[in-house]
Amino acid sequence: MYTNNPYAQGGWSNPENSHSINGRPAWNTISAHPPTFGALPPIKHQSTLALTFEFSSMNPDILDCIVTGPTNNKLFDIRTIQETTRVSKVDNEVFGIIQWSSHPTVEVLRGVLPQRQTRDFLRLSADRSHRTMIILGKSYVWVPRPDGNYLYRDGFKPSEPLARIVVYQGNKQGSRIMLDIASDAIQPGLLEPCIMATILLSTPRHLD
Repeated sequence: MYTNNPYAQGGWSNPENSHSINGRPAWNTISAHPPTFGALPPIKHQSTLALTFEFSSMNPDILDCIVTGPTNNKLFDIRTIQETTRVSKVDNEVFGIIQWSSHPTVEVLRGVLPQRQTRDFLRLSADRSHRTMIILGKSYVWVPRPDGNYLYRDGFKPSEPLARIVVYQGNKQGSRIMLDIASDAIQPGLLEPCIMATILLSTPRHLD
């Protein structure tokens, strides 16, 4: 039940399997014409995605790790005991909870995201090209691209990316997952939901 992530069928990266065909591609295999969702703008994450959060010290994966912020200070702790994953701040205040079951749920406390099934939090489109995420009444989409999974504002008008998830593997420090996020995305309350989305998009456990 926990070994088959449906994101793989839609081109989503799987950090648990370095040989997976849907893993982060080698640089020399990236297409000059990446897949698009609507009329996506050119990738300009170097200038817009100013804040980086690193998931590291995985034991053995993202369900047990730490998250450091742009200044390399530890900001969050992710721990899984039995079928519950809790995400807490450095003061041990829990802000996110994932309950793993046949129908897993996710919640961001303080009214940011009421408890809902993970398949509803990251709803897969009919053509499996993107995932929709609704936070505080606003709709966003996660779109897989050759160099990561990108978050955009939903709608027909092209927009700059708000966040990007990238998986790095094979280094001496072990696997690392990076969440790059635009500074103006912090204000609308996207940081905590993006942390939870990064966990869900990077685990091999079943979400749908």
